[in-house]
Amino acid sequence: MKHTQWMRNALVAGLALVVSASGVETQTPAKARTRIPQIVARKGIVASAHPLASQAGVEILKAGGNAVDAAVAAAFTLGVVEPNASGIGGEGMMIVYLARRGVAIAIDYRSAAPATANYEKAVPPLGHASVAVPGTVAGLTLALEKYGAMRLPTVMMPAIHVAAEGFKISETLGTAITDHFVDVSAREPAARIFTAGGLPLEAGALLRNPDLAASLRKISAGGRDAFYRGELADAIAAEMAAQGGFITKQDLEAYKAIERVPVKGSYRGYTIYSAPPPVAGVSMLEMLHILENFPVAKYPAQSATRIHLAAEAMKRGDADMRAFVGDPGFVTVPVDWLLSKPYAKSRASEIKLDAISPKIAPGEPSREPASTTSLSVVDKDGNMVALTQTISDYFGSTVVVAGTGILLNNEMKNFSRSGPNVMAPGKRMRTTIAPSIMLTPAGRTFATLGTPGAARILTTMTLLVQNLVDYKMGIQEAIEAPRFFPEPAGLAIEPRLPAATTAALTKMGYVLRPLLEFDPFFGGAQGIVIDPATGRRIGGADPRRDGAVIGY
Repeated sequence: MKHTQWMRNALVAGLALVVSASGVETQTPAKARTRIPQIVARKGIVASAHPLASQAGVEILKAGGNAVDAAVAAAFTLGVVEPNASGIGGEGMMIVYLARRGVAIAIDYRSAAPATANYEKAVPPLGHASVAVPGTVAGLTLALEKYGAMRLPTVMMPAIHVAAEGFKISETLGTAITDHFVDVSAREPAARIFTAGGLPLEAGALLRNPDLAASLRKISAGGRDAFYRGELADAIAAEMAAQGGFITKQDLEAYKAIERVPVKGSYRGYTIYSAPPPVAGVSMLEMLHILENFPVAKYPAQSATRIHLAAEAMKRGDADMRAFVGDPGFVTVPVDWLLSKPYAKSRASEIKLDAISPKIAPGEPSREPASTTSLSVVDKDGNMVALTQTISDYFGSTVVVAGTGILLNNEMKNFSRSGPNVMAPGKRMRTTIAPSIMLTPAGRTFATLGTPGAARILTTMTLLVQNLVDYKMGIQEAIEAPRFFPEPAGLAIEPRLPAATTAALTKMGYVLRPLLEFDPFFGGAQGIVIDPATGRRIGGADPRRDGAVIGY
C-alpha cells in the first residue's frame, strides 16, 4: 500500500485534533454544544488518541483491510506518535467483535513478570528493574494473524514511515516531555529522542526516531520472533543484564499473547463485552449492574443524585476488583459471581440515595491503573475493535534500549504486596484497562469504547455507557460530559457541574476537589457508535487529549 500525499504532508505539517476524510460529514450534536464535532462516516472509521494513528487505520480500511488490520496499523503508529503512553515496549488488551459470526474475542497482551524478578524492598518506580516482559508485538501480531486480512509489512508501513520521517510534537506531548524532563533526560538514549541542546523538545518541534524505525522494519520482516528471539531480544536482554534489569532471553522467548473469552454483561438490554481478568472489565460491568437497580434516567445527568449513585456503585466495583481480580493463570477469579444480577442487587441495596457509605468492603463470594492510550475501529462490514494499550506511567521506565529506539514499560510496580495480584514468575499484573464493545437490545453492533486514565478508566467507562444509554447522548457529547471520580475524601470533579449540584454534594458530605474543565486526569476516551436507523458510523474523540476521528 502506497502512502497518500495526505500522509506524507501530515508527517511534517501536523494535524488538527479531529479530522475527517474527504466527503465525511461533521455533525454537532443537537442536544448539546461540544468542543469538537462528531464525525459521521458511511463505511469505515477510526477513533484514536492521535490524528496520524487514526489516518493510518483509515488508509488500511480504504485499501481493503478489515477492522483488525486497521486497529493493528493504528496501534503500531500510536506507539510512535504517543511515546509517553504506549509502544512496542509495552502491553495491552484488545476486544474484537466479528459481526457476521456474532463472536467476541479478547486478546491479552499484558506484560509479565520476569522469572528471576526479586526485590529486597519495593519495586523501583523507574529504571531497568521496573520493566516487565513486553507484550505489544505478540498481541498485535497474533490479532493480525488470526483475524486480519492483510500482511504485517503492509499494516506496519505507516508506523515505520512516521518514525523515520518524524512528526510535529503536539501541545499534549510537548507538555508531557516538559513535565517529565528530569526523568527522560537522565538516560542518554531517551534524552537523544526527547531533548535537544539539553532542553525538552516542545510543541511544534519535529520528533524523529530512526532507531525505532529500524526496529519496526525488523519486526515487519520477521514478525513476532524478530522481537522475542532475534536481534531485538538480544539487545533487550543485554541492556537488562548490564543495568540491573531482570528480563532474560528466556523470558522473551517464553512470552505469548493469550486469546481469552471476554467478560459479558448487560445494561438495560444492551449487551456489553469487555476485557477479562487480569484486567478489570468485570469490575466496570459490576458497576453498571449495580446502577441498573436505580431509575438513573429519572435524575438529570449532572444532578447530585446521579453523581452520588454512580460514585457509590464505582466504589463497590473498585473494592471487589482489588479483592478478587488477578491473573487467571495463577488465581481463581469469581467472574460469574461478580457479574451475577442478584449480587449486583445486593450491593445496590447497601446504597442510600441521600447518604455516603462510610466504608466499603469487598463482597463475600459464594464458594466457587497513569498513562495509557485507546482506540476504536469499525469497518464497512460492522466488525469492531476496542483496544487499550500502555507502558504504565508517562514514558514508562524511561529506559530506551540503546540502538533500538524502544522505550520500555515500568509495569512491575503494578503488582500488589498481597492478595490475588501478588507477583509471581511469569504472572501478569492486574490493571484497570477495560476496552469494551456494546450491542443493541436487538443484538446489533452499537458501540466500541475505550479510554486511558489509570484508576479513572473504570469510572469513565461506566459514565460513557450511562451517557449513551440512560441519557441518549451522542458519542461526542457523552465523551465531553463533565467527569468525576470517587476518592477517599470525596470526589475529584471537572468544574463544569451546576452550582446547585456541587452545593447538594457538599451538603451530602462530599469533599469536592475541582480540577481543570477538561482535565487529562480523567483520561482521553475514544468511541464509535453505529446509528441503528441509518447504519452510519459516528465517531467521538476526547478534547482532554489529542483525540482524532477519521472516516470515509
